[in-house]
Amino acid sequence: MAVNLSKGQVVSINDQMCLLGIPSLKHAAVALGWDCNRRGSSMDLDAWALAANVQGQIVTKKELIYFGNKRGLNGCIVHSGDNLTGAGDGDDETIYMDLDNIPMEYNSILVGVTIYRGKQKRQSFGDVRNAFIRLYDRTTGIELFRYADGFNGELSRSISMFFGVFYREFGVWKFKALGQGNDTERISSIPNILGMAGMAAMLLPLSMQSNGNIDNSNYVNGYVDNSQSYTENINNQENSQGGKRTMAVTLSKGAKVSLAKVAADAGMPGLTKVVIGLGWDVNRYDGGHAFDLDAAAFMQGANGKVRNDGDFIFYNNKLGAGIEHTGDNRTGEGDGDDEQIKIDLAQIPADVQKISFTVTIDQADVRGQSFGMVENSYVRVLDEATGTELIRYDLGEDYSVETAVVVAELYRHNGEWKFNAVGSGFQGGLAALCGNFGIEVG
Repeated sequence: MAVNLSKGQVVSINDQMCLLGIPSLKHAAVALGWDCNRRGSSMDLDAWALAANVQGQIVTKKELIYFGNKRGLNGCIVHSGDNLTGAGDGDDETIYMDLDNIPMEYNSILVGVTIYRGKQKRQSFGDVRNAFIRLYDRTTGIELFRYADGFNGELSRSISMFFGVFYREFGVWKFKALGQGNDTERISSIPNILGMAGMAAMLLPLSMQSNGNIDNSNYVNGYVDNSQSYTENINNQENSQGGKRTMAVTLSKGAKVSLAKVAADAGMPGLTKVVIGLGWDVNRYDGGHAFDLDAAAFMQGANGKVRNDGDFIFYNNKLGAGIEHTGDNRTGEGDGDDEQIKIDLAQIPADVQKISFTVTIDQADVRGQSFGMVENSYVRVLDEATGTELIRYDLGEDYSVETAVVVAELYRHNGEWKFNAVGSGFQGGLAALCGNFGIEVG
């Protein structure tokens, strides 16, 4: 039988696993669920997990796993994806954990939920009911524990909630039910209020957290303000645009994310002007010819085809409605973006439903070149005004004979723009790519 926890209670996951006959923690799943109290109103809650090392420190952005960074700790923590409404019964979002193989340098994982744009929408956990967290084994479906302590009253003004923390003690995984709220609206800011003492404080009995045994002078809402050290490690890196690099959302192939949501999480609500930066390096090629890669954009209607030839934006047709190609880079040498495409989303015509971004190799067939000879290729989305990197997709080296790649796309969905990491290769170069989008190349 699953254990029903109350606030402050600790359970040994290993002991509970043995009692229920579960052989390992390799297929653990942390499921979170909630319902909205307001009739006719939808709430977008986002589940996340934050891993800390044995010193209680959060060192890199990859230790925060959420809708924009779905895999962490070498794949030992995986986010199921974004649920925008929380509608329906059962689990709303799930975080899969391979607790047996969590690297030994990590010994605590905080799990929480944040209301997207809670302050702007004037929403809080007072508007949430039936919130819960549960741990179950995916192989058998057996539930080990559940924590659903009735959060409405105590957290009525909170926008974020720390459900609980998994921690490893003498090789044994345990879980402590927290049920603590704060007013942090941006998921990427969660690490800024947690540090060594902050994570340590959550593992102490609740009575000790306020009896003078811990120095509370640097606490924010009960947690240590560690923003300076975290910011020095993550955010104070100058990017190629001269701006500050925040904790950009890192995507894998096929992942999709709301541009407005990522921008709001980075403190940039109302973002409309973005830069699509594309970069690459040449690898394993000694054919004696220069390697010239060209970025382009295809503006498409609802049928997935360009409306006319002017919707093909490239080095010989640099300007379109709300879009500009900054020019051709013939070598790909140097650091930073090799080519860029600027977009004013507010000026994109209403009948343009999708913008696909591509890279092709010029004269690839003649020169015997392909994307199998290209490495370190990526696409990223930046705020044009500040140069802040918001989204990044590293393509990897999964290509061999392809001579063209659809790297990514921006598309409209329910009145907003979303980004899709495509990474789809084509043979036949530019002609095949143009044909795919409805352009005949003579």
